[in-house]
Amino acid sequence: MNRDQILAALSSDEDVSDNSFVDDSDADPDFNLNLSDDSDLEYVDVSDSSDDDTSIIPIIQTPTQTEPNWGPVSENVSCPVFNEQNETFGINPDLFDTLIDGTPFDFFSLFVDNEILSILVNETNRYGNNLCSLPLLNIDEMKTFLGIVMWMGLTSQPSLASYWSKSYLYRSEIPKCMTRNRFEIILRTFHCSNNAECPPGDRLFKIRNLVDLLVMKFKMWNVPSENMCIDESVIPFVGRLSFRQYIKNKRHRYGINVFKLCINDGYTIGFKIYAGQESVPGVGVSTKIVMELAEDYLDKGRTMYTDNWYTSVTLANQLLNRSTNLVGTLRSNRKFNSVSVVKAKLKKGEIMSSQSQNNIVVLKWKDKRDVLMLSTKHKNNTVVVNNKRGKQVVKPQMVIDYNKAKGYVDICDLRSSYHSPLRRSLKWYRKVMFEILLNTCLLNAMSLYTAVTSKKISVTQFREIIIHSLIKKIEVQPSEEKHILINAQRGKCYICYKEMAEQGGRQHAQKITRRVQTICTKCLKYFCLECFFKTHSCKLLIFSVLFISMAKLSTKYGLQ
Repeated sequence: MNRDQILAALSSDEDVSDNSFVDDSDADPDFNLNLSDDSDLEYVDVSDSSDDDTSIIPIIQTPTQTEPNWGPVSENVSCPVFNEQNETFGINPDLFDTLIDGTPFDFFSLFVDNEILSILVNETNRYGNNLCSLPLLNIDEMKTFLGIVMWMGLTSQPSLASYWSKSYLYRSEIPKCMTRNRFEIILRTFHCSNNAECPPGDRLFKIRNLVDLLVMKFKMWNVPSENMCIDESVIPFVGRLSFRQYIKNKRHRYGINVFKLCINDGYTIGFKIYAGQESVPGVGVSTKIVMELAEDYLDKGRTMYTDNWYTSVTLANQLLNRSTNLVGTLRSNRKFNSVSVVKAKLKKGEIMSSQSQNNIVVLKWKDKRDVLMLSTKHKNNTVVVNNKRGKQVVKPQMVIDYNKAKGYVDICDLRSSYHSPLRRSLKWYRKVMFEILLNTCLLNAMSLYTAVTSKKISVTQFREIIIHSLIKKIEVQPSEEKHILINAQRGKCYICYKEMAEQGGRQHAQKITRRVQTICTKCLKYFCLECFFKTHSCKLLIFSVLFISMAKLSTKYGLQ
């Protein structure tokens, strides 16, 4: 096999099996095919665990820039400067005027307001009506539902049914707020988009409207200052999904990859879900994601902090063209790296650095392991700091600034892990909705609350106050307490399917079981009339038969 055949095989788009995961993030023109260099040049220090790396599948593409000329680091480093006087940044001043004494729920309502709740109510009712004719819900009931979901994160139970169990082991106050059947109906039909309007090939249509609207609200109430950080998080999901990712070093290895743009105190100001199909010829996926997330904040002299998956000389040049700095860890096999720095053999505490004609500095520092960094605003100067054991150590200023800013996303992920409301689900979009509504919005509200009111509060206390504000005890609708057959979409009779499966197995039952158009409003299962007679009381049977007969007559003769 010659070189052209190898390159064609590497760049081919072949179908993969269900157990494989397509990740075009590695099709990056910033990588070299020469992987003989050390691969451990991706750590800043022992306390900075870079757990977001994926395997590298390099592809040769035509470089979009010339090879930089590397030389010694100059004392006069010219870089974009953030002018605080000419740039308005920070929390929206209106909040200090209106919510100086606000409650946590007031800040949470800045994001999850009536506009968001109306979308959730309308689309949930629409999907519920398409699925089967079920009682409609309103905004107050949607608030109660979201409050219960958040409540379940505070008090973990082995199953969803355990929260309504009458056993003293699992006794809870949740049944006083909503019945189990009603909660399961809303959970089953929870939606934020109209499926009928989904264009072909749009993988994120189910949550795009909600995410875009919330990100707009995130940007409205807080403007980033000089430093911003981009990193990825994983929403755990193990179901079948074309863009599910596998990241071996994450705690949740299987899930949906989310790129976040965070600022101080872990405030999320950008949110992008990775759904594959991000490759652009000649542009690395990591570079494309950084430029998209930071588009609204370029040309102002800000500084982007990234880890080694994003950082490259190509990205640094693109950001410099937009008057933005870049600081981050660097992989040794990136294109246009300084070869002398990458291959330098250092003893502990030694530093090797080079500077390009565009004032991009690549630095290698030997700590417990090699650290390779890139910066457009730092030189190779060092400072003396105290480590965790109280001893004085010498570190490059570049490393210290990176460790400080890189913690923005880490703070967000850490706070999200406290009493997370996420549960196992087969519907990926529902997990994303709960993540951004009940984790990201809540943490952003907490960040604003702390800054505006100057009151310190824990994540748990903040969740408790919001749950109390969301939940209202509602009256149970009579139709929810009765087993009533109503017309719905076609489905297989539950009892018939169960009997056929016991006789000949699942495949036999799937072929033979007849389909019906009647579903029980309380059981949420399809029944034929004969099976419904066997399992329900006579009074309810008579009522259901009359109801179905009237519905059929109305349909036949066009009666209203």
